[in-house]
Amino acid sequence: MIFNNFLKKEKDLDYQYRIALDIGTEYVKAMIVKFNQNNSEIIGYSREKQDYINMEGGAISNIEEVIKICHKAIEQAIAMADYSPSEIVIGIAGEFVKGIITQMNYTRSIPKKKIKRKEIDALVKKAQKLALKSVQQELLEDIGLENIKVELVNSSVVEMKIDGYKVTNPEQFQGKNLEVTVFNTFAPLVHVGALETIALRLGYNLVGIIAEPFAIAKSIMNNEAYEFGAIVIDIGGGTTDIALIRNGGIEGTKMFSLAGRDFTKSLARSFNLTLEDAERLKVAYSSSESDEPNKEIEAVLKPDLDLLYEGIELALASLAKSEALPQRVYLCGGGSALSGLFDGIRQRKMYENLPFFKKPEIRLLDAEDIKGVEDKVNLLRGAENVTPKSLALQSTKVKEVEENNIFQKIVANFG
Repeated sequence: MIFNNFLKKEKDLDYQYRIALDIGTEYVKAMIVKFNQNNSEIIGYSREKQDYINMEGGAISNIEEVIKICHKAIEQAIAMADYSPSEIVIGIAGEFVKGIITQMNYTRSIPKKKIKRKEIDALVKKAQKLALKSVQQELLEDIGLENIKVELVNSSVVEMKIDGYKVTNPEQFQGKNLEVTVFNTFAPLVHVGALETIALRLGYNLVGIIAEPFAIAKSIMNNEAYEFGAIVIDIGGGTTDIALIRNGGIEGTKMFSLAGRDFTKSLARSFNLTLEDAERLKVAYSSSESDEPNKEIEAVLKPDLDLLYEGIELALASLAKSEALPQRVYLCGGGSALSGLFDGIRQRKMYENLPFFKKPEIRLLDAEDIKGVEDKVNLLRGAENVTPKSLALQSTKVKEVEENNIFQKIVANFG
């Protein structure tokens, strides 16, 4: 079943148009993005509820049903935008999506010779191969499968140095010691293949797959984040995704499958409710303005919240690698709206067990904090829309390049 778009496409030489698609555990969110070198706008948006059988642990478990939901969301967004793009960028998440940073050093035999593109290409290829081995080993430890097939999703240069000096583009420089630090994101072929199938069946040209914690981290890379670093914790429906910004770039991501849906399941079991009724109970509990907390619900959710906090701390300890963690911690995602969750994290004495210099500053990230893309439809608000808005912004930065032109790709992604 292939869905075709029959809307008449206007010719606009100044702007490009793309679909940014966030396939979440609870909702599919589709955005139509209009952009050029100076301006980016979201001109169409739609959100469609997922069925419970469609997703598991942040990954697609029922392709046919997800295609139907995606088609519906995209068509509504297109109707709002009055424009049908041919290109699509899709976000990816899940506990087996791995981000890893790799540093490569190279001593040049002729320092006075200007640095060529092929030298950078060679270093980045080595970094990717080394990172691939590390990711496969990590997945072996996680799920016990050897030689699992994974695909490179994102490749971004964190830092380039020539003889100790930072540069943004080393081409044409001279020097003896070349150092390139690359952040690569990998995902299992089964996950990447599912997204490729969805794009093909919907009839769009898939120009990019972006790891969602990477998208958020890139989108908040303002001067403060660049200088002082930040930690982003995205609590969604199926997974909790954590990204570490440090030393001027994205240093790592961690994901684990404990999030909003687990709270819903616990309520369903404890109160003998359907998952739909339990979800409504959770939302009502979180949106209540009553000063009197519901002690029964609190007691049911406490074990899950404690596990979530412990999972976050374990992930941060792994990302820290015994180096100091940034003081700024941002929470986002629909799961972060659960009553008591934000206060619970703030009350944890994470700085006692993790390498913080002092108690970290924790705040809730809002979609309005994502600058660089204008929300023309005025529908992307709150912590739950940080991920889709970030994905919309990063979708405008994906460049179609030749597969073997690594240098062009990594320079385009730098910073």
